Amino acid sequence: MPDLSPIRREVLVDADPELAFEVFTERVGLWWPMAEHSVHGEGGSVAFTDGTIVETSAAGEVLLWGTVTEWAPPTSLAFTWHPGRTADNPSSVTVTFTAAGDQTLVRLEHAGWEVYADPTAAREEYGHGWPTVLGRFRDDVATRDKGDTWVALLHTPAVPLDGPVFADPRFGDHIAFLGRMSAAGYLVAAGSFGDEAGAGMTVLRLPGSGRMAEADRLATEDDLSVASGFFAVMVRPWNVVMSS
Repeated sequence: MPDLSPIRREVLVDADPELAFEVFTERVGLWWPMAEHSVHGEGGSVAFTDGTIVETSAAGEVLLWGTVTEWAPPTSLAFTWHPGRTADNPSSVTVTFTAAGDQTLVRLEHAGWEVYADPTAAREEYGHGWPTVLGRFRDDVATRDKGDTWVALLHTPAVPLDGPVFADPRFGDHIAFLGRMSAAGYLVAAGSFGDEAGAGMTVLRLPGSGRMAEADRLATEDDLSVASGFFAVMVRPWNVVMSS
């Protein structure tokens, strides 16, 4: 008989249960490994919103991953789970947060393999996938008290324009990028320069220090207006000495 018992994975994070729960839920868009574990791949984001878990692709397509069935901060939450599948026969995930001294033990249980066409393969895949997800979560929690990485993105048109930059359909990719940065909690401000047509600046704040490489990736790869060659971008570290 195949083993269809729930898989259980756990990770110890450097935070109290309140902060661990907050990072897992409210800040999931900051740490979830979209490139490895999403339906539409890198460039999108994921969020808990209105009692559901949704993925938003780089193109703005919204896909339901699951529905929250228990929300008991800061000790536990549970949700149905069906990324890339219909909601008719979901599996289920339960996550608990237990104080362990100055840390929190986060336990995840995933059950309900019978709903998959190949239950054994699904169980094996998630058995390898959840440790990656929890590892990213643990690493993000660890950056909470180590300052932030501030960057200024300076955008200029990389191609000749026939009219206002806003009228070009490729500018929509930049707006979608700003929307994803806002949803992830990174966006501080964005706008155009009044003395240089088509040019502008975006300010991002990424939680935790030493995240310039990630900021560069976001600016050059996640922003499809840059990746496609419509905008050129200069990524500059910004040393903030005062903020409100």
